[in-house]
Amino acid sequence: MIFVIAYDLRSPHDTAEDYERVIAQIKTAPSWCHLEKSVWLVDSALNASEIRENLRPVLNSGDRLFVGRLQGNWASWAIGDERNNWLYKRTF
Repeated sequence: MIFVIAYDLRSPHDTAEDYERVIAQIKTAPSWCHLEKSVWLVDSALNASEIRENLRPVLNSGDRLFVGRLQGNWASWAIGDERNNWLYKRTF
């Protein structure tokens, strides 16, 4: 299943080190695609709640997180071949 992860790290916990900690945790997914600055796609057997709980230890109380399943009806504009190809190779 493909999930969208979007997050916003809030001051004062929005340093480069804070972002790297979250990114490292996201990259533990079996397959991932960095879509935009704070938006990632992951291919995972976990459900949205399980992905959220997997990320919670690296978030602070003021941070924001969204995890939602992508059902396969998607379109893009100028995101590049690498990202589009990652999506085309996925089974929805």
